[in-house]
Amino acid sequence: MVDDEADVLEFLTMYLTSLGWEVVTSRSVSDALSELEKQAYFLVLTDIAMPDMDGYEFMCSINEKHIASQVVLMTGFGYNTQHTLVKINKDLRYPCLFKPFDRAKVAETVLLAWHEYNTTTRLSPDNDEGVSPSP
Repeated sequence: MVDDEADVLEFLTMYLTSLGWEVVTSRSVSDALSELEKQAYFLVLTDIAMPDMDGYEFMCSINEKHIASQVVLMTGFGYNTQHTLVKINKDLRYPCLFKPFDRAKVAETVLLAWHEYNTTTRLSPDNDEGVSPSP
């Protein structure tokens, strides 16, 4: 999970771990990309507006590096025609969670990403990519 706001990371970490998910956080996109190059994750949950790179650039980097993770965007901004979300949806389709979060929507979105990852990424016995949920 990537967000430059510590309170967002703390809230979502507490909530998702209470549901049985294992969570790794980063406060910068560059740190997150380094981690994704070392370790596979089924989901990247990322804020759109961050200081070092916006969500669109981050997603492009993930795609260029052929990282198989599902991507879910987060934003605290409402919809407007100049928003990065509009640019993203013109090129790529990714789910977006709006702050303040609807807990049920967060849980549903993460579970859908888990299922999508497992249907699009066939894991071999010697490849332990991803994180298994407890639920």
